[in-house]
Amino acid sequence: MLHTSRRGVPALVLAAFLLTACAQPANRAPVTTSAPAPAWASLDVLLTKSPTCTCCTGHEAYLERLGMRVQVTVSEDINAVKDVYSIPAEMRSCHTSTIGRYFVEGHVPFAAIQQLMAERPDIDGISLPGMPAGSPGMGGELTGPLVVYAIDRGQVVGEFGSF
Repeated sequence: MLHTSRRGVPALVLAAFLLTACAQPANRAPVTTSAPAPAWASLDVLLTKSPTCTCCTGHEAYLERLGMRVQVTVSEDINAVKDVYSIPAEMRSCHTSTIGRYFVEGHVPFAAIQQLMAERPDIDGISLPGMPAGSPGMGGELTGPLVVYAIDRGQVVGEFGSF
């Protein structure tokens, strides 16, 4: 029978723990505490704009600053691009992006893109119609929330959110 003092018990327990830990196989996977990469981190953005648009470059820079990989394509007929995605006339803006399986029309805030990629709703895309002052990439001052709309099969199906 092993006799130990009360002070010796914790040391004995610690020694047993260390020996057990050292006896574990060396090829086991390391424990990570980092969160998985966000849904948008592995996606590329294809931004299509007209050759004369300068605010689209501002939106491109905005997305890149937030860690998205942006590729720009210039189109002489930007409306033809919007027709491909069946974006209603009243929902159009100066540029159209694609991210994953979705289109993102206009100067949509990053928070809306994050929500789109996190929720992955059964829609074709989202739109911030027009070119609102103060929206990402646009000059001017924001005077209220930016209302982003959900679009599916060429129809506005409701507000996606205010950002």
